[in-house]
Amino acid sequence: MIRPRHPSCWFASAICAAVLVIGPTEARSHAVHARVLLMPFASDTIRGLVYDSLAQRPLVGASVIAEPGGQSATTDAAGRFLLVTAAPATRVSAFHLTLDRTGIGSLSAAVPAGSSVRVTLATPSSRTAWDRLCPGVVREEARDGVVFGTIRSADGSTRIARARVRITWDKGPPDAATGIRQFEVRTDSIGSYYACGVPAQDNAYIVTYAPEYASGLIAIAGDSLPLRKLDLFAGRLSDAATAAPATTQIVTGFVRDGTRRPVVGATVDIDGIELTEKTDLGGRFRFAAAPTGTRMLLSRSVGYTPTLQPIDVMERGMEEVQVELTRSVLLPGVKVTERLAIPVLLAEFEEHRRAGFGTFLDSSVIERKTNIRNVFEGIPSLEVTGRDQSEFKMFTPVLSFSGSCPVNVFLDGRKSGTDELQALPKDLVAAVEVYVRQPNAPAKYRPTQNACGVVIVWTKMAFRR
Repeated sequence: MIRPRHPSCWFASAICAAVLVIGPTEARSHAVHARVLLMPFASDTIRGLVYDSLAQRPLVGASVIAEPGGQSATTDAAGRFLLVTAAPATRVSAFHLTLDRTGIGSLSAAVPAGSSVRVTLATPSSRTAWDRLCPGVVREEARDGVVFGTIRSADGSTRIARARVRITWDKGPPDAATGIRQFEVRTDSIGSYYACGVPAQDNAYIVTYAPEYASGLIAIAGDSLPLRKLDLFAGRLSDAATAAPATTQIVTGFVRDGTRRPVVGATVDIDGIELTEKTDLGGRFRFAAAPTGTRMLLSRSVGYTPTLQPIDVMERGMEEVQVELTRSVLLPGVKVTERLAIPVLLAEFEEHRRAGFGTFLDSSVIERKTNIRNVFEGIPSLEVTGRDQSEFKMFTPVLSFSGSCPVNVFLDGRKSGTDELQALPKDLVAAVEVYVRQPNAPAKYRPTQNACGVVIVWTKMAFRR
C-alpha cells in the first residue's frame, strides 16, 4: 500500500476546513472554494444550501451560523436554510455530525459586505477526497473508502511515528496486494496515517501497534460513508511479544435505556480484559485495571440490542462512560421462533461457519470425543503435542518459513490460552473454530503480535447468553 504524501493538515484545522467550501459546479474539481451568488433579497437575509457531495445529497439538519451576530438556522429536508440577521453578515458556517466524522469539521464562506446573497456550501466529492488523500493509489470498486487520523500514546500528547495500522474486514473483495481482506499502513513522522481502500459498505476493524504500544481492535461501521476520520490512542506495553499492558486505568460508567432509566444487571466487557462486569442497581459499572489506549466496550442485556462503542482509556484518567441500550422491538402478532431468539454468541458462530474459511466442530461432533485434547486431534495442519489432556499444546505452521508457532486461543470471545483449555471439561464445550491461516480468521480475532493460527472455543454457558 502506497502511503499518500500531502499536507497533513488538510482536514485538521479551521483553515483546512474552510478550503472545503465549494459550489455545485466545483464539487468534483481540485480547486474547491465557496461560491457566492448575488440575489435580489433584503440586505439582512441570507438564503442558501448545504450539500454533501460525498453522499451526493443535501445535508439535512445542519446548523448554519452567521458571523457576526450569531444568528442560526437549521437546514430542512432539501438542505436549504434562511438566515435573517440584524446587520449584514460577513461569514456563514455550517456544522453537522457528518462533517465531524469525515474530519472536515465545518464548512465556511465569506459573504461580501453590503450584498444580499444566496450561499451554497458543499463538501468535496469522494473522488476529490481520494485524489487529495491517496495520490498514486488505485481506487478499486467496493473498496473506495478512506480512513485517516493520528496515532498518539495514551498520555494524550506523544505522537507515534512509524506505527503500524492494520485494517481487516470479513466481507467484500480482498486487497489486491495481499490477496486477503487485510492491509497495513504506517504512520508518518508526525503520527498521521491514511488507509486508502477500506470497504465503505461493510464493517471493518482497525488496530494500531508499535514495539512499545498497542490499541484494542476498533470496529468501523459500514455505513456507506467513504471518508472517515478516526484518531487512535495506543497504550504502553510491558512485553511486546505478549501484548501485556504496562499502564492501566480505572474505567467507570453507567448503562441506561432510551428513557434514561438505569439498566440493572447489564453485562459490560472491554477489549483486552478477561474480566466481565455487571451493572448495579444504579446501572453503574467499574473496571479497576483496564489497559490504556482506544478500546471497544460491549454492553448487552436481555431484551436490549447489544451495543459496541469505542472508548479512550487515558493514562491521566477519563470521564465516565455513558452507554444507552435500545430495547429489541418485536412487531405485534409476530411469533418469536427459536431462530429469532438465537443468543448473540451462537449467532456469531453460525455466521463464521457460513463464511466457511476454517474448520468447525459443533456439539454433535464434540460429544463423540473422549476428552478436551481429543477435540482438537485430527484437524488438518493443527499439531497437538503433550502427553495427555491435562498437558497439551497446539501449533500451526508458519507459512513464511519452516517451523510452527503456538496458536492464539480465544474462549467465549476473549483472549485465552491452552492452559485454560486444559482445565475445561469437554462436556462444557459447545463449538470450536480452527483457522490454520490467521488471515482466514474473523477480523476481530486476528492478533497483532504474531501470524500464528487461531482457535476459538465456545462453551454451552456462552451460547445461552
